[in-house]
Amino acid sequence: MFLTVENGFIERPAAADRAIVERVMNSYNKAKAVQKDAAEEYQVSHMWLPIYQGYMGELMQTMAERNVDKLAHIYANFFRDQSTVGIHGMPVDMQSTYFSGNITEEAKGKYLADVMHRMQIWLDSMGKTLPLDALETPLVGNPYGFYIDGKFFRAGVDYQHYYATIISRLIRGKDHKTVLELGGGFGGLGHFLMRDNPDLTYIDVDLPENMALSAYYLLAGCPGKKIALFGEIDLATADLTEYDAVVLPNFALADLKDDTVDMAFNSYSLAEMSLNNVANYVKQFSRLSRKFIYHINHTAIPPVKADDFAFDFDKFELISRAPALWNMGRNKHMDEFEYLYKSKHLSFN
Repeated sequence: MFLTVENGFIERPAAADRAIVERVMNSYNKAKAVQKDAAEEYQVSHMWLPIYQGYMGELMQTMAERNVDKLAHIYANFFRDQSTVGIHGMPVDMQSTYFSGNITEEAKGKYLADVMHRMQIWLDSMGKTLPLDALETPLVGNPYGFYIDGKFFRAGVDYQHYYATIISRLIRGKDHKTVLELGGGFGGLGHFLMRDNPDLTYIDVDLPENMALSAYYLLAGCPGKKIALFGEIDLATADLTEYDAVVLPNFALADLKDDTVDMAFNSYSLAEMSLNNVANYVKQFSRLSRKFIYHINHTAIPPVKADDFAFDFDKFELISRAPALWNMGRNKHMDEFEYLYKSKHLSFN
């Protein structure tokens, strides 16, 4: 196997579908109309505040003005547009370090080491049972990544496919499954869950701007799937299992019924929120999941460390806590762990 990052950052934009853009914009504006009156624990907080203040202004204005052409341009360049800062990439200024075309040998070496480290984790855990083709993704936006034996793979597929596969194996069975992800980013994990599980409903809840991006990515990348956006269905009466995916703003969590999902999942964002936000989402996870809570988060970053998340321990028990090694290629002192909680009423027999 020959892995290289040469040409991994060349432009490869995919034109945005105008009909999808309009649909996403309509859903987003409905969400923003409600968000302004939503409780404090559903507002932008802590580590996400500087991202919103520094990078989201143009996107939010474009959405508010209902400028379809401009939003189509932003989404055609997503992964490289500034509005997607914080949901992908190395912990550097990606625009100047990698997207400008002036990549230093040092920066190239760091990226290559990171890719090789992450791919080795995937190969060690999945590669003996699954082909590399399992990591293929649709060309949506303007992705960057790496090549293996001359074939392009989008950055981040290793991590997203791994967790999608673990989730699928944990909840497998004859009945329809439902997975909730808090903070799905652009929908990378959701794509793999939907692609590989025809009997599954993926529910993504996120801040409206990220919700809109996930909606666009999943609609554009999964054209054969039945996907509902916020404002298109009545959450009080809809049968969510009729859909392959349901994409919602974060405050819509409160409208979902108890024990709606088999698995509630989060990666990294819980430990990046304020105390009130974390407490609320932990409570919602405990209420909504009937089988598992699975999350990957920091253990040394305040205000709330992952070891201190106060799930409902009358309902759930911790069955696994293990280092999440994905970012060790970037940071030898990483503080990230993955946690799996199981309902006390669930048997593996």
